Amino acid sequence: MAHPAPQARSQRLSSPAGQPPPARNGPTAGSEAVEDYVRAISCTARGPRRIASTTEVADFLAVTPASVSGMFKKLARLELVVYAPYRGVTLTPRGAQLASHVTRRRRLLEAFLVDALGMAIEHVHSEADRLEHHISSEFEALIAARLGEPAPNAPDPPRLAAQSSFEPGSGDRSAWASA
Repeated sequence: MAHPAPQARSQRLSSPAGQPPPARNGPTAGSEAVEDYVRAISCTARGPRRIASTTEVADFLAVTPASVSGMFKKLARLELVVYAPYRGVTLTPRGAQLASHVTRRRRLLEAFLVDALGMAIEHVHSEADRLEHHISSEFEALIAARLGEPAPNAPDPPRLAAQSSFEPGSGDRSAWASA
């Protein structure tokens, strides 16, 4: 039996809205660490300029500030952040798009683990940490369909909000209701 032709990487990683996530140029641009850092920056950014500090990101990821400073430099080279030493970072539009994509995947997984699999809330976040970088866009789309196509910027599902590992966004909580 003939196998279907493999899809281009950008097609496999496209978001449900039809917008592809940021291009992954080389192994470091799409690494788990890069995705974890842009999500951490997005979650910890404060103020009207959405600046994330080295200390806040280090606390969020449970790593040393020195590790964060090194990654901030790498993210700046990848054009995912604007880095000002001793002042923090802000996500570029490309970095914000990647953070949004990673956060959506994580939220979908968390809701799916609770709704479809009945996983206990206290285990959901650690399991989502392990899975969020490894699901295909097809699996992501199936989860989204199962959950009733929640809006990309919907806040945490109510059952997860108290245990959330990230800041709630704007949007209608009902968008996360199961289909």
